[in-house]
Amino acid sequence: MPRIETECSQAEASPKNWRSTTFGASLPLTIAIPTYNRCQLVATLVQQLLPQLLPNDELLIVDDGSPDATAETLRSIPQVKLLSNSSNHGMVKTWNRCLADASQDWICIIHDDDRITPTSLQTIRRACTLVGEPALIAHCAVNSHLDQAFRYRLAEPGAWAVLNTTTTPSGVTLHREIVAAVGGFNEQYSYSCDLEYFARICAQFPSLVIESPELLHYNQHDQNYQYKTWRKVDFWQQLEAIERAVLSYANVSSEAAEMLFCDRMSNYAKHMLKNASQSDDRSLVRHVGSLLWQQSYLGRRVRLSAAIAAIFNTYIAF
Repeated sequence: MPRIETECSQAEASPKNWRSTTFGASLPLTIAIPTYNRCQLVATLVQQLLPQLLPNDELLIVDDGSPDATAETLRSIPQVKLLSNSSNHGMVKTWNRCLADASQDWICIIHDDDRITPTSLQTIRRACTLVGEPALIAHCAVNSHLDQAFRYRLAEPGAWAVLNTTTTPSGVTLHREIVAAVGGFNEQYSYSCDLEYFARICAQFPSLVIESPELLHYNQHDQNYQYKTWRKVDFWQQLEAIERAVLSYANVSSEAAEMLFCDRMSNYAKHMLKNASQSDDRSLVRHVGSLLWQQSYLGRRVRLSAAIAAIFNTYIAF
């Protein structure tokens, strides 16, 4: 099992000396925002980011051929470095352009429909300082309502890190040396490519997950990209392929891999059913239920929940 560390005063006071000048608390970031046809949302996010920027930070926005006023609005903000795709290239290619065109060593990708907290960039810089080497910086709020103390967990590369990597791409920060070593998002995966990419990174590089304070507030709405992908005819097949790839990075035995595959796909199914039911979109609930009840390896309880969703447009957990 990889070594898991939590914050202590000694670790924070004495980051690795040989990298201390590069990974200081004022280290510059590239904040990269891929956007498409969300003029007002991305403009609001930019206004939240501006007070947190340091002089050497780069605010990079890649507009994926938006037909609305996104480009015009962003050009009027001096701090924004705007790049525009000549046509709509899709999410994965736009994410990769963010990585390729970033000028700073640490690159933080934020989705255009999310909201940041007033200390988000400060917290990210602190995490980069603590890890002291190229790493994947993610976040997952754990009991953050108790206080705003800075807490984190750190894992060395290996099977545990691969199987427990982040599933929330917005707000993830990574070092450009990682991009040079493992490449970018795999463009053969049109959906959920972040699951494969972050697992691939965690097989070779350390990962630090910020547990407190919160970095982002997610804007859940019926136009969320994940809801759209669940309706695609090849979504589930791609997710299966991604999970097979993730398990190959973990390098576990074939018997363990098969058990983990079934468990992990069952967890995805529960997540889809629960979130579809919370979206107030009855057709989405029915679609997800119809898709999942046919997957025999998911187990009887999950399939029963899926069947009820398909027939009655509601989610009941068993």
